[in-house]
Amino acid sequence: MKNIGKEFQKILSIDKHNALTDGFIPKTGKAILPDKLLNALYWKYEQSGTEFEMSMSELRLLLDLKNSKDDERIYSALHQLSIPMQIRNFVHKDKNIIWALVSFINEATRRKETQNYISITISEKMISVLKQKQGYTILDIKTCNKFKTKYGLKLYEMYLRYYHLPNREGKGIGKISKSLEELNNMFGTNYKHPSKLLNMKITQTKTIAPINRGLNEIEKITKETMGCFYNKIEKKFIFTWHQKEKYPKLRIPYNRIDELIDWYLQHNKELKINSIPKYKAGLKKKIIEDEFNELDKLYKGMLQWKYNLTPSDYFDVGSGRYRDF
Repeated sequence: MKNIGKEFQKILSIDKHNALTDGFIPKTGKAILPDKLLNALYWKYEQSGTEFEMSMSELRLLLDLKNSKDDERIYSALHQLSIPMQIRNFVHKDKNIIWALVSFINEATRRKETQNYISITISEKMISVLKQKQGYTILDIKTCNKFKTKYGLKLYEMYLRYYHLPNREGKGIGKISKSLEELNNMFGTNYKHPSKLLNMKITQTKTIAPINRGLNEIEKITKETMGCFYNKIEKKFIFTWHQKEKYPKLRIPYNRIDELIDWYLQHNKELKINSIPKYKAGLKKKIIEDEFNELDKLYKGMLQWKYNLTPSDYFDVGSGRYRDF
């Protein structure tokens, strides 16, 4: 257990595909464990592939559960992940799928001979979804495990999913709208009126509605704040938040980073690199954190020689940043 704990300290996040973030697990009601289990198994899939074996101790640790008394809860959650869930907006066999029912788990087995371990296979069609890295949401497992309500966890995933999504509200403001049906599906509820999901006015005697509970939990755990109101004309719940700058130290357009790295490698072929992907990832991090000393020289060179542009036309002296072209 001690070694597993050390390994867990290395677990930072999962890149959860947005088809899963936008979808929901059916027939789980208000239970939060199936969603936490999906995140845990998603992490294991990223590490080990479609078929893997893991100890029950490791699985409990990933779920922040304490002992074997919780195994029956895990079995129940595994069963729920074997039930087809709604997945939206992905491509399968060159077909654009806007909605589908796909199970996450194809099989889960715990044998008597190796009862401390469980073998799990992710379903084939789900793999088709997971391989499409066109859009994903980065989730920290340890942060997600702190949530005690499904309302808080699902709203937090939604918040991260749409945090930097462009909208008509202007720079620095995040916004996403959800219908009553969409939120009922997300929360596992069946409310008929908006006031049951959101308290417009909070009093000491009034029961706190799901959205209010979720937003309060998000603020308590992450210190992030969101607002929400119901638009009667659109018949939508409107969630808003203040957008912080994603890469405050980055001085070139984010969409030019990979291009710049390729340009750098093309002109520095004498470099001895053991792993190109790891080297690119490390260099990208340095560029984002403004720790790459040759950034200005390199970027100006790319502008001038690749695009025949005058670098000074795209450089702001006051901020030290380059605008896109």
